[in-house]
Amino acid sequence: MKVHLIYTPDVHPQLIDEVEEILKSVSGPIVFGVRDVKWKAVQLQQVNQQHYRSDFRFLLASEDKIQPYREALGYPLSWRELFFLCEQARMSEEFSPEDFVILITNRRNSMNYFSMFDTGGKKNAFVQSSDWDVFLKASECFPVAYEVVANLLRILMKFDLSENMEVNFHMDSIGCMNDFCENKSQIILKLRTADLCLSCLQRLDDNGVASGIIMRSLAIFEKIRSQLKFSQGLSRNAKPKKLTITDKGKIQIGELELRLTPLEKTIWVFFLSHPEGIRLAELDEYEMEIFSLYQLMKIRTARENIQKLVDNIDGNFSYNKSRLNKKIRDQIGEPLAHYYCITGIPGEKFSIPLERTFVSMPDDFQVNQA
Repeated sequence: MKVHLIYTPDVHPQLIDEVEEILKSVSGPIVFGVRDVKWKAVQLQQVNQQHYRSDFRFLLASEDKIQPYREALGYPLSWRELFFLCEQARMSEEFSPEDFVILITNRRNSMNYFSMFDTGGKKNAFVQSSDWDVFLKASECFPVAYEVVANLLRILMKFDLSENMEVNFHMDSIGCMNDFCENKSQIILKLRTADLCLSCLQRLDDNGVASGIIMRSLAIFEKIRSQLKFSQGLSRNAKPKKLTITDKGKIQIGELELRLTPLEKTIWVFFLSHPEGIRLAELDEYEMEIFSLYQLMKIRTARENIQKLVDNIDGNFSYNKSRLNKKIRDQIGEPLAHYYCITGIPGEKFSIPLERTFVSMPDDFQVNQA
């Protein structure tokens, strides 16, 4: 059984590598692989921007509770659009009809689900890779890998979404993979249990799913559970270290220098200097402040580039934030990283949770907003 992981350009390749590493950490009959699809303009109308294909939006009959457009969040994609991308990848990469294709994307979907499989009966699914930091103080690679396997099993269980939801999902959470989790925070329970209930195991057996596939899936769930437990436990006990920023823009956390690009430093110091948090829709109001910070981080820059810089931060924020937070986790380690990462809910304020009593930086880096 082959499972192809594909991803949209807004997802950082490092996250895909981490997800693949988790999925391949347990041996068995499922062959996971990543395919770097070279998307064409006709498939993705604007790479990393607000729209892909507006003519495919909201045409699926079951999407009766579609998420509205919100300026700070952009347009959500319909399931039809997301499965359309899976089909485009199938054609361009010449995947077998028997292979599974799982699309990983930062883009919001119209029903606000973590993930979903193709209701048309094809072996396609999508998983949202953004906004997991709202629920977990750990890398998003863990829940994304979990959702990849969960959707693979749901396809094998022959779920039919034309039926009532309670026929396929547990509407009250019991710690099973198929808990519906209408309240999205309930996902923590099934990540912690890493389990399938007896009725769901029986449904897999009734549909002829090989025991080796079930055992490997459960082993991957257990791997995710144990790593999450370790990460979350360390995070609770970790104490923040003093943060120092020099007049030349050098960032020191304890004894370690945090190495970031000038743009990453600009984004990070900007949010650090606003402990009250900033909404993305408000970034235009802070052009001069952001530009001043960028000049401190990168001496040779022209004033006319200010709007482009703000657009770069705003239009690609999810990508930039994901890459920046990944660098922080890699350099200082997961136990401490949650104090220093940029977190927040889309449409609301983003901030860095570090108490400012731990921060020392020159006056030039302080808020300078008229």
